[in-house]
Amino acid sequence: MVTRVICRNITDRLLQALADTPVVLINGARQTGKSTLVQSREVAGERRQYLTFDDPGVLAAARRDPTNLS
Repeated sequence: MVTRVICRNITDRLLQALADTPVVLINGARQTGKSTLVQSREVAGERRQYLTFDDPGVLAAARRDPTNLS
């Protein structure tokens, strides 16, 4: 099965924001490709970490110490 990733207009702005900001919020309607975009090879590359509050462990860590999510 071949998965085709749609080129998003926001990709360049996202990469620009990530160049000088360690955390960027992607907000939008459900099922619009937000997670797919940030996990794509073009955006995530080898150096970035993807965290989601849908993961109970990440959510608990954020509640415990919101300034240190390492």
